Amino acid sequence: MNELSGTKSAKTIEALKRIRLSATMLEVGFKSDNLSEVIQCQIELEGLAAQLEAEHGDLVTPEQCESAKGSLEGFVALVDRVFEKISRAAGSSPGAPGQKPPEPG
Repeated sequence: MNELSGTKSAKTIEALKRIRLSATMLEVGFKSDNLSEVIQCQIELEGLAAQLEAEHGDLVTPEQCESAKGSLEGFVALVDRVFEKISRAAGSSPGAPGQKPPEPG
């Protein structure tokens, strides 16, 4: 991999980490008893799905993003699959963000 594509991968990974973090921060709001808070979280999730499609349309399909709008867990799983795809393309397999790679044994 050349330096330019390595830089692009690093920037993509950082952007995906921010999207994933934003999504996981919505978890508490989705569990709220306040309907307006839940609705606001759904709107934010839809915005994150649109952002994912707009910024990383080479890694996800519009159908995947549309489907992921319906579930926070589904959206986070989609972002995790994109991380895996990038990891395989880069020739490494660090796993999902926040997870340590397996210990050599």
